[in-house]
Amino acid sequence: MYKLVILSLFLISCTNNKNRTVNQPVVMKDGGIKSIEIISSGGQLGSHSRMLIDKDSTHYRLTVAANPADNSEYHKKTVPQDWEALITQINLGEFRSSEEGKSVQPVDGVDTQIIIVSDVDTISKMNAYNNKIWKSIVEHVYDDRK
Repeated sequence: MYKLVILSLFLISCTNNKNRTVNQPVVMKDGGIKSIEIISSGGQLGSHSRMLIDKDSTHYRLTVAANPADNSEYHKKTVPQDWEALITQINLGEFRSSEEGKSVQPVDGVDTQIIIVSDVDTISKMNAYNNKIWKSIVEHVYDDRK
């Protein structure tokens, strides 16, 4: 009986994959970018910041555990030229393939996560400092805040 079950499972799996070759790559389409979110947490003051940017608006919130008086929040309209400048530098395929770094919070560091929502999927990468797309998003966003 056991051998019959194994044989049946084998035959079913073979028929489901008959149109796919062994080394056939999975093709993922890149859709348009809907939003970019940057979340940073950690540090000696126990800070947490979240910035959500889409083509219409930018929302920012900073929470500081050590001193709630330092908490801040703002919302503003996203300038179309700024949105275009941000998304044109992003190659979703390259961003998707980037390797995440290790957490630096145990040594009072700040972990930074970028989440990109596209028409097709959501991609999240934390501490991917070795990826030029990841780094350029952080630099672009924080340079624009000044």
